[in-house]
Amino acid sequence: MASIWDIPFIVTDVETTGSSGQKNRIIDIGCVTLLGGQVINQYDTLINPHQFIPFYIANMTGISNEMAARAPEEWEVMTDIMEILHQPEAVFSAHSVPFDFSFVNNLVIRNSFAPLEMPTLCTLKLSRRLIATSQKKNVGDLAQYLGIHVNNRHRALGDALATAQILALLLEKAETEHGISTIEELISFHNKPARHFRASYKTFKRVEEKLNQIPKEPGVYYFLGRNKNILYVGKAKSLKDRVRSYFNEGALSSRKIADMTRRIYDIKWSTTETELAALLLESKEIKRIKPYFNSADKSYQKYMFLKLSKDDFPKFEIADTIEPDGTEYFGPFRSNGLTQNILELINKQFKLRECDGAIKPNKENQPCFYHQISRCNAPCSLLVSREEYLEELEKVKAFLSGFSEGIIAQLEEKMIKFADELEFEKASLVKNQITQLNRLFLRRQRVPTSINKNNLIVVIPVSSRDKTIEIIIIDRGKLIHQEIIGRKAPLDNLINIVRETFFIPTKRNILDYSLNDIDEIKIVSSWLNRLNGKGNFIYTENKSENSVIIEVEKTIRNFKFVEDEIQY
Repeated sequence: MASIWDIPFIVTDVETTGSSGQKNRIIDIGCVTLLGGQVINQYDTLINPHQFIPFYIANMTGISNEMAARAPEEWEVMTDIMEILHQPEAVFSAHSVPFDFSFVNNLVIRNSFAPLEMPTLCTLKLSRRLIATSQKKNVGDLAQYLGIHVNNRHRALGDALATAQILALLLEKAETEHGISTIEELISFHNKPARHFRASYKTFKRVEEKLNQIPKEPGVYYFLGRNKNILYVGKAKSLKDRVRSYFNEGALSSRKIADMTRRIYDIKWSTTETELAALLLESKEIKRIKPYFNSADKSYQKYMFLKLSKDDFPKFEIADTIEPDGTEYFGPFRSNGLTQNILELINKQFKLRECDGAIKPNKENQPCFYHQISRCNAPCSLLVSREEYLEELEKVKAFLSGFSEGIIAQLEEKMIKFADELEFEKASLVKNQITQLNRLFLRRQRVPTSINKNNLIVVIPVSSRDKTIEIIIIDRGKLIHQEIIGRKAPLDNLINIVRETFFIPTKRNILDYSLNDIDEIKIVSSWLNRLNGKGNFIYTENKSENSVIIEVEKTIRNFKFVEDEIQY
């Protein structure tokens, strides 16, 4: 059975001229491919509906009848849409599957394609199973509840991207709280009628005094049984709010959790300064204690990496661990399927070699098949120099590390140049390459996937009232230092830590990563990606000590707080 992290979810949203999939038409469609908890592909287009767009829809979406009249015809976009929907093992997902699937399926049938036969997953139904009944379940309210920033609300791509991020968090919740690991288990779970339970009154009376003592700080909580055995370990941004939520009316989403609450005789907790610290402590404690009611994280998961081979003409290879070999690693990626997908896209879009083993360049060597189909520049035959090959490699490394703007800008200049010279076929090829590169990795933050170059200082708001900020220092993916300080606090100690971490050579030996280190890297990386653009990222790569220290001091002293508190 396929893992939920190896299945591509085609998260789709449509804007339409009305509510009937047969009588009305799509005016805007957005499709986002979610694989391994990461958005790896996005597609959107307006479609000419040849129907009048009612005023209220035009007002809500911003799509006028004039815009729609200039949009592509249905038949012009069908090749792209069918290619997306027919990805192997794909699951169609939307926030209201009956509505979106009806419109998409009727679009498919109307254009002489076979009706869609693929499993469906509704994030609205899934959220009803996983999230307390008191929480509103529309995309906007769910996104706010889960700390997801929504761009272009009520446009197809904006809503599809928000729904994909919601789905990624729901998948984690399903795995962690209900032990769901396969797509079959997930679909079966989400199709069951939503039932919510409440904790027993007896349990509430047993722990009522403790509930009144729990602080609002972030931290980790422990539910204890009759014999003081630990039943469950969890983390919270606010311990008080999270623990009390178990005892609210209809707050429990499964019989298993309801059974757990009936066995609670005591509650303990450990506060942390930040939610990130709580996440890391929770992971360690679950693996140490292995509580009965914790379904996931009892053992270290196996993550995948892309590794550069160590030779004169390096190539990317898939690895399932980090060796202390001094080469560069990218990741961690949650699933083998996602890693394979990324490697395939790299091989298609960049001209690195794909052959096995080290090569000995010689003009007498015959270029292989990959050179004939323009997927390799044939360094083995000296058709490209080592310097030119390494330049191509740097483009891939920069792109994987989240710094792709320069590459995209160069390609856009090349596309414009071809168009100005009336070489439209070449311009079209470059445009397609830009599209594919944009699809490779979509990031809300520029968080490097290169373990070796994941060196940064993050400054995040904690309290606008108290003018406090959180400082996080990461060295090659590892969390080195974390503290909360006032904006005007002395910075001598912090500057010394920055200097020792990044600019004293004797302290930057080749790192040996344990299973715990890799687990922490995954937690920190996921958390950074959920910041949704909040806070400041200071990268130390290729910068002098003095310039980094000045940037740190300036960022902290001039930090701008906003009224709406950060959610992470």
